[in-house]
Amino acid sequence: MRERIRLSDLTVLYVCLSDAWDTIERRCISDASYFRNIGGAAFILCKEKSLVDKEAEKEDIPRLYFSHELINWRSKLNLYFQLQLILSKQQIDIIHTDNYQSLLPLGVLLKGMSQIPLIFTYNENIPWRRNSLIDKWFISRTDAVFTFSADIRELAVETFPISTRKVHVTGVGIDFPAKISREQHPHEKKKIMTFVPRTESDFSYLKIFVDAIPGILHSAERAGLNQRLIFTFLTDISWYIHPIYDGLKRMILERGLEMNISFETRPLSSASFQDCDIFVGLPMEELMSDLDLYALVTQTPVLLPRTSTRQQLVKQGKLGETYHPEDGRELKDKLIKILTNYPNYLDELNGIELELQDQHHFEHYAEALYAHYEKLYMQRLRYTQKKKKFA
Repeated sequence: MRERIRLSDLTVLYVCLSDAWDTIERRCISDASYFRNIGGAAFILCKEKSLVDKEAEKEDIPRLYFSHELINWRSKLNLYFQLQLILSKQQIDIIHTDNYQSLLPLGVLLKGMSQIPLIFTYNENIPWRRNSLIDKWFISRTDAVFTFSADIRELAVETFPISTRKVHVTGVGIDFPAKISREQHPHEKKKIMTFVPRTESDFSYLKIFVDAIPGILHSAERAGLNQRLIFTFLTDISWYIHPIYDGLKRMILERGLEMNISFETRPLSSASFQDCDIFVGLPMEELMSDLDLYALVTQTPVLLPRTSTRQQLVKQGKLGETYHPEDGRELKDKLIKILTNYPNYLDELNGIELELQDQHHFEHYAEALYAHYEKLYMQRLRYTQKKKKFA
């Protein structure tokens, strides 16, 4: 009879050594919260006073701290010894990391701890060294690579020299709106929204977007589009403490755009995108963003920086458009295209939330996550027992 385990008996260590607050960091907090809610124990290894630390504190998730940047051998060696100390003091059953740079010390350490499965969530551009025997050696200790979409899975398979059966699509795991109503959007104006992360400090891409607004207003008027265009900058903290607020406001005033701009603060959820008419995504390092999905599941046309993943997401122009991240003229032209053909995009988006639900709804994500945890833990348990039997 096959031995069964209860996930509520296990302890997971989540490794998230980032200063950012993007999809992968939000996913880490949610994973730890989900696992704790089913009765398991969860710890997060993060940087002290990072946003991951602060958000985990709000959720009452225990944290362990590592203060160094993983940029050289010395820092990775420090992480190796700290992890060794953690594993000697805590009963850790599964390790789940979001940081590629942590895989080397984790791989080295876990080569001698065959009972602990190692999971890596892949959502960043990685400079993989194909000819490095060291890279190949430590990635071989990874039991599973989680990806957010099928095309990212294909990229992971092409990037890492590991078995394809180790690479899985989990989806992003977001909340979905209970009801979608496009009637609440007035015909006399269009709300064009972009999200500015709370860690954003670089004006370069924001400047491209702001500089495109006068041309968008002029082109919309020439095209006979009579709706008033409101460009909304959304964030999830107070704008008054946002590091980029003063500079962004000054940029807007210098261009005389204050009558067409609004600033809003809302939590990141599908409800925050319900009154948005068009979502414009700013360039980011992530392969897939939960922001893009929040817009799509509320049947909102999107204009996203062009990557292969995002071209797949918008179905090659059916659900929205993509633009070159440094081309303000293309951003303007594509936004006018969406405004001009707005009813067509809404028709294509009708029911898209049902299509995305099976892959990206947080309940489906949680079920897949726990199923993988159980399977990987049991595989490691049987492997360890077999090793002891023949030792």
